[in-house]
Parts: sequence; C-alpha cells; structure tokens
Amino acid sequence: MARSPIDDVADVVKDAAYVSVGLGVIALQRLQVRRDELGKALSGQSDQVGGALGLVGSLVGERLKLVEERVSAARDRT
Repeated sequence: MARSPIDDVADVVKDAAYVSVGLGVIALQRLQVRRDELGKALSGQSDQVGGALGLVGSLVGERLKLVEERVSAARDRT
C-alpha cells in the first residue's frame, strides 16, 4: 500500500516538533549552566566586596574611637 502525501507531511511536522523540543531542552540546559556560572562569579565578587567593606568598617571604627577619645579629652579640659 502506498503512502499518501498527507502521511509524509505528518511525518515532517512530527520530526520538526521533536527537533524544536530538543533544541528547547538544549537551550534551557545552557541557560542553567550560564546561571550557575554567573552565580559563582558574583559570589566570588561578593566575598571581595565583603572583605573591602569589613576593612572600611574597621578603619571607620578606629577613626570614630579616636574622635571619641579627643572629644572626651576636650570635655575633661573644660
């Protein structure tokens, strides 16, 4: 029995659908990998920023302590 042209069209449409789904899955997996890479890169930068903020915080704390000592000493003189 011979195949009709409609059967051929149906097979082509089915193959196209499978290819489309496969490409969608591959694209989703690549996006997930990129998201993970970006997350790792940003977490590394946040560690650096956190370290810098800690350093700035300690410097500000030291300067604040110095100012408090000087204000206290000025109060004692008056």
